[in-house]
Amino acid sequence: MTTNSQPSGAPQTREALLDAGAALAEEHGLAGISVNMVVARAGVAKGTFYVHFKDRAAYIDAMHARFHARVSAAVAEATAGLPPGAERLSRVAETYLDVSLQNRGAKALSLEASSDPTSQTSMAARRERLAQSGVADLEAMGWEDPEAAAQLLAAMTREISGLEFDAGRPLPASRRSLKRFLDR
Repeated sequence: MTTNSQPSGAPQTREALLDAGAALAEEHGLAGISVNMVVARAGVAKGTFYVHFKDRAAYIDAMHARFHARVSAAVAEATAGLPPGAERLSRVAETYLDVSLQNRGAKALSLEASSDPTSQTSMAARRERLAQSGVADLEAMGWEDPEAAAQLLAAMTREISGLEFDAGRPLPASRRSLKRFLDR
């Protein structure tokens, strides 16, 4: 047993459950998956699910949190050493879009779960943090109302992400158009 009273394999089991949900969400969408399907795909007992997640809503929130953690890590790597400005913002948007395509199951969950009131608060907070990370870049570029501009940029990027999700591939014209907004 570890100090948090979970078995030593708990992190791997939690990840297996999240991976199973991501795969199932890509195949069936959020509405098409159940706890039973998740545990069957992960190869664990149903009770194990509830050791890691209070309920289905907490599970969906954990999927979204893991997606945003992946985005944050990839953005940090892609922007390391870049000064605030248009190039940095462009890399953030491009990285978000790439991570979204690489994590289609998690993206499917976050797209569908955004209408679930139990998940909306924490998901909105994560989206807000990501949007606010662009304020310094917009200030460095001389934008008036950088907070509002950051929100609009985040919304445009999420919209492109949804379009790419539906297409199943990057949409170069949409990405170029977003970059043109930044290069104004």
